[in-house]
Amino acid sequence: MIYIMKHREYNNPIPEGYVELKIGDMFEHYDMDNINVLNLFLNEVTGLYHIWKNTDDDIVGLCHYRRMFVNNGDFLTIPDAKKILKDYDMIITHDVVFDKSIHKQLRSEFENPDIYDKYYKMFCDVVPHFKEFMDKDRFNNREMFVCKRELMEKYCNWMFPIVMPILKEFLEKDVGRVVNKRMVSHLIERLFAFWVEENNLKTYRMDYLDI
Repeated sequence: MIYIMKHREYNNPIPEGYVELKIGDMFEHYDMDNINVLNLFLNEVTGLYHIWKNTDDDIVGLCHYRRMFVNNGDFLTIPDAKKILKDYDMIITHDVVFDKSIHKQLRSEFENPDIYDKYYKMFCDVVPHFKEFMDKDRFNNREMFVCKRELMEKYCNWMFPIVMPILKEFLEKDVGRVVNKRMVSHLIERLFAFWVEENNLKTYRMDYLDI
């Protein structure tokens, strides 16, 4: 199943094989294992946590709010994804290229770059080679993917133990000092791209469409 994150109402039709996962203020699954209370700070990562802990699809897709993968002009279907994943590890978006490093580009987005520097360093301290990755000028800029379940679980088992202690520090000490509360979420998006590259995954690049 390919899950589209949803945090507000909209009327666009959803193609077969996709399901809306309501998160944030629209979340409905508080009886299940969830971290939705952190949605303001983790964005679609709270949806990924729900998928990880509460679903059992053999093929799993995560799409940002109101975005869907497009394959040769049509929305990607589960049958098409299964065909692609016979030869590839993961379907992801195309790279975006900056005129500066990934790190400098992201740093420029924050009103409090000194606070960003603190959390960027925390990621670099616990993730070997992350700094070298962030010194590059391109990455697949959406944490969107389709892959086999075991690969998604491998990523989640690696990512969440890294991220949650850093987020705890942010919430306890610095969240009130920034305008953009999703600072850690923005770093996770780059962390996902790093993980794909670091694991030498064979990726199939695809466009996406805002709906």
